[in-house]
Amino acid sequence: MLITDKLLLSYQRCNLRAFLDTLGDWKQQDPPSDFLLKLMRDSATYQQQTLESETYQQPYYPRGDWAAGAAATLSLMQQGVDRIYRGVICQGELGKTNDKTASILGIDDQYLPDIGEIPETPVYLSSSILHSSEITLVSRPHLLIKQPGDSKFGDWSYATADIWLSKRPKLDYQIIAAFHAQVLASVQGTMPENAWLMLRKKGLWAVNLHQRMPQMFEILDECIEMLENRDKPEVFISRQKCTLCGWYSTCHAEAESIKHLSLLPGVTAKRYAILKVLGLTDLESLANANSDLLASYPEFVAGVAVDVVQQARSTFLNQPFVREEKSSATDSVTDVTDVTDRG
Repeated sequence: MLITDKLLLSYQRCNLRAFLDTLGDWKQQDPPSDFLLKLMRDSATYQQQTLESETYQQPYYPRGDWAAGAAATLSLMQQGVDRIYRGVICQGELGKTNDKTASILGIDDQYLPDIGEIPETPVYLSSSILHSSEITLVSRPHLLIKQPGDSKFGDWSYATADIWLSKRPKLDYQIIAAFHAQVLASVQGTMPENAWLMLRKKGLWAVNLHQRMPQMFEILDECIEMLENRDKPEVFISRQKCTLCGWYSTCHAEAESIKHLSLLPGVTAKRYAILKVLGLTDLESLANANSDLLASYPEFVAGVAVDVVQQARSTFLNQPFVREEKSSATDSVTDVTDVTDRG
């Protein structure tokens, strides 16, 4: 099994996306939207501007041949090159056939997808690390930066830096930096003291590896367990995030087929977690729910509880949604089971 930094980034943002990126049919993906293409161009422009002040070397290898990429990167590290751009580092072994295949979807478009067809050629893997003998970690940091400190190469070692368009050091970026550090440690024989994020208008930002490394391992363990068990996560539609994902149409169709509550306006991920605790996981149960009970949770403040219950009732009964004023939905609307049971 191939676990890449791109895959781990996707897992943090959406478990189902990571599952589909690995086990789904990429031919079912949506083409990138105009807005996503703009974001990609903006990211590329910022990355190029940042690198203008850097002197670096880049490993060259056949597209998709990560074993060759790792070998070329290792050679540059052994030479003591000051800056290595888009190197490939791995923990485990690439290229050995063992009857197991792993999708290479995602690794080459780690942060900025190349526009074009995704290659269909699988990568055959074998390694002897982590949970099983068939897991390989592959990392492609934007920069490997030489620094003082002993390693298997000599009196120098490397730290990683990723270039992000964001102004904030988001947690998922920091987790990926910790992932880079773990894989890099296996390559150079020593854990880097630092990992860096290169942020817009903020420059270099140091990641606290002591803090983030345990969190990274927990997330990595969960991701590996999900993929090893082929445990497909529950679909959830988030209006702001999902529209940029290539699996949006696939997931939205699944959500519609089961009438998932995430399709209701106002049902966010945090609110859905509360609904699951209360056993309100389908339209009928939510439509019959007591909004006062929901209102006791901070996630359902300021009339949100009433609106969510009314939305569920309107959808369940196929009636227009009319927001009620100054009254509890449970006091003024007939129990939907009374309506539906009358035929």
